[in-house]
This record gives sequence, C-alpha cells and structure tokens, in this order.
Amino acid sequence: MISLRNVGKAFPNGVVALRDVDLEISKGEFAFLVGPSGAGKSTLLRLLFREDVPTTGVVSVNGHDVGRMRRRQIPFLRRQIGVVFQDFRLLPQRTVTENIAFALRVVEVHPKEIKRRVAQVLDLVGLPDRAGALPGQLSGGEQQRVALARAMVGRPLVLLADEPTGNLDPVNAAEMMKTLLEINRLGTTVVMATHAAHLVDRARQRVVAMVDGQIRRDELAASYSEGVVE
Repeated sequence: MISLRNVGKAFPNGVVALRDVDLEISKGEFAFLVGPSGAGKSTLLRLLFREDVPTTGVVSVNGHDVGRMRRRQIPFLRRQIGVVFQDFRLLPQRTVTENIAFALRVVEVHPKEIKRRVAQVLDLVGLPDRAGALPGQLSGGEQQRVALARAMVGRPLVLLADEPTGNLDPVNAAEMMKTLLEINRLGTTVVMATHAAHLVDRARQRVVAMVDGQIRRDELAASYSEGVVE
C-alpha cells in the first residue's frame, strides 16, 4: 500500500529532513509516526500525498510512484488519500455540511450521493446534529471531527493524520483516537504522526520512531516509550 525505498529529502536551505528512509505499510495497517519535533514525520507525510517530492529514492502509494507523477495525475492520487491536520482548515463561512461536501462537488459527484455520504461520515464522527452549524459555532473537538469527516467523505484508501489531537483537550483527543481506530477497523490504512504518548500507549499499534530524519525503531503493538529513541 505504502512504500518508501531509500528516500531522502533535502531542502534548498540545506536542511536535510529525511535520510535513507525505508518503510513498508500494508493495506489496513495503523502506524504511528513518533519522535521529537524536526524528526521528519510531517515531511514524510507530505511526500505521501505529493505536497512535496523526494530528493532521492522512491515513494509509492497504492502502486503509484508518487514522485514521478505528472501534475495532471496528482488529483487522482489525492482522491485515494484523506488528510487531517493539526489546524482544522475549515472554511469559516461554510456550514459543516458544505465543508464536508466541498471536495465531492469539485469532482461533480451527484447531489444525492453527496447528501448520503455526508450523512454517513457525520454519523461516523458523532456529529449528525451539527450539520448546519458554522465552524465558529463548534468546539475545537467538533471542528477536528468535521475535518476528519471531510477527509473520509471521499472514501480514501489511506488516511494521513498529522498531529490531529495536538490542539485538543484530553477528552476530545481520546474521542478522536477512538474514531481513528474505528476508521482503521473498517479497512482504511491510517498513518498518524503524533507526540501524544498516552494515546499511543493505549492504542498498542505499530510504532515507527524517527530521529534526525531516520527511522530508528519500527515495532508492532508498541508503546510510545518503546518506540522513541532520543
């Protein structure tokens, strides 16, 4: 499903974000990316949905060489990948329904199908009664769940989550984690970058620990402390 082979990423300012990264994530897996700030976690995620390209090596998602894709092919890749960020990135003047439906309207999904899918993902994230609210009327936890619903409405094969609980209180963070695990249980491959040790420890999923742009440990059913090398 996801493959990185000898991947390196250097930026024009001389910063080397990734060095000789080899990683395989199978369909249906849940993998945490952990490690200190600046370890390369977010850079790795950006390579997967083609927001950036590797300097060296090969990045593949669902059999596609992401780094060699032509520009016109990128939208088709991104329809297979849902992305959730730490900042919610909701459109402030659009309702919850409109925020979630936006991506489907762009690709001209039939309105009846849009309505059906939006209702499904709102149920999935536990917000069926907030469909008509604006982002400013929602709590931080609710906004992040809307962002998750937006990422899932296209029925992606892969969900990438970059610190999705970073701005949430412990209760909402736990609820978000519960929903992400349910999404994975339903068949979506999930890769989540996080510093939330307590959530990793409870979930006991695969832990990929990064330090200085390299993978130092890769363990199944691991805890945060087992997976982090300082």
